Amino acid sequence: MSVVTAEEVRGFIVSHLADSFKGNNLVEREITDDFDLKDRGIIDSIGFLQLISAIEEHFGIEIDFADMDSESLTVIGSMCRYIGERAEKR
Repeated sequence: MSVVTAEEVRGFIVSHLADSFKGNNLVEREITDDFDLKDRGIIDSIGFLQLISAIEEHFGIEIDFADMDSESLTVIGSMCRYIGERAEKR
């Protein structure tokens, strides 16, 4: 089993949501660790579930956000680090 890093997750998210970023006139350098996907209108709650499903399928992992701060769920840096840490513990 390979290790999933926060940077790999971030790369996948940026690629997966590329059309949404483009539609909001955002370029990759503007997508910083404190970028909130929900607050910036990139995803809604359904989009979040679809993104998590795509991440799980792509990396072959299951993600449980039970112990993550709900305020950080859609903040790209926090989400990527959390997923990387959880994937490492599996």
